[in-house]
Amino acid sequence: MNLTTISDGILDESNSCAQLRDALDAFARLCGDVSNIRPDPSFDAWADDALLDSGVAINPQAAAHCVVDYQRSVVFIRGVNAAINAVRNRFPDTVIDILYAGCGPFATLLLPLLVKFTPGELNITLLDIHQRSLDSVEQLLTHLGLAAHNIHTVQADASSYQHSGNPHLVIAETMQKALEQEPQFAVTANLAPQLCRSGIFIPGNIEVQLCLADLEYEKTLFAQSQQIDTGVLEHNGKRHTLANICTLSPELAAAQLRKAQYNHHSSKLELEPTLVSIPLLKELARLDAALFTRIQVFEQYCLGDYESEITLPLKCQDLTPLVGGARYRVSYQLGNYPRFNFTPLDDN
Repeated sequence: MNLTTISDGILDESNSCAQLRDALDAFARLCGDVSNIRPDPSFDAWADDALLDSGVAINPQAAAHCVVDYQRSVVFIRGVNAAINAVRNRFPDTVIDILYAGCGPFATLLLPLLVKFTPGELNITLLDIHQRSLDSVEQLLTHLGLAAHNIHTVQADASSYQHSGNPHLVIAETMQKALEQEPQFAVTANLAPQLCRSGIFIPGNIEVQLCLADLEYEKTLFAQSQQIDTGVLEHNGKRHTLANICTLSPELAAAQLRKAQYNHHSSKLELEPTLVSIPLLKELARLDAALFTRIQVFEQYCLGDYESEITLPLKCQDLTPLVGGARYRVSYQLGNYPRFNFTPLDDN
């Protein structure tokens, strides 16, 4: 399967899940054969990860593994394609300047789309902290006959990088579920203000909700490939939304960062906190506190609960066991390991 066939397969909205998996598997094989980098979750001891002041930049093998998080890849690639076409309409007769931060070894969210554009239409900067990833991308561009495109690679930390101009489109997907570990917030706060007026940032919005959920029940539904309808779960008392504890939007991230407060206990900056109370529920013993992540990539291209590895629920061990009536201060901690902190407000 060549790159044009792969691209057509991913963008064809009538294709089945099996056809989409086949296209992404073919892309991963093609890239792996050229670069000799194979998708690998690489969860062991953070091997070759880059430990940054703003979070962990996962290693090239782990970044390559994101390709086979199928729904995630499809939704982001389609969203990026729609965003490129949107900025071309907004800026006619203009070479579109694209900054792709955290591109990884395969530049997965953009490389399959380059066959849709002629050299000279796009000016692309590929940014990554790992030189091995950038070397891999350069190999791929040459092997796939895409070297004529105006593409530059830059090794830098996306949370502090300053672009030479104001790009029309910024792509920055550097996240784990619940915005934990990776520097998505810091990258967004740094790069979004560098967009040109009417430019587009990908992803357009990320929300993290704190819920009480019957995770065992939901896990069973997920294992059986049954639809997980939040409305039905809440109606049946198997999911209770407590609060939206973080909204990460390109328009607000820099202002949120400026208002962050220093926490003397953690020695970290934290965003403005949210106060939550555990409700008094008779079924509380079978529920877990969990964080749910929802992502709007661009326009209608979104990822909901369980649709990708980064929208799986993250159980809040800090709230176990649940105590009805307990109150907590919930704050998002920035720094070298971003995460949510839960501070009890009274004796539980």
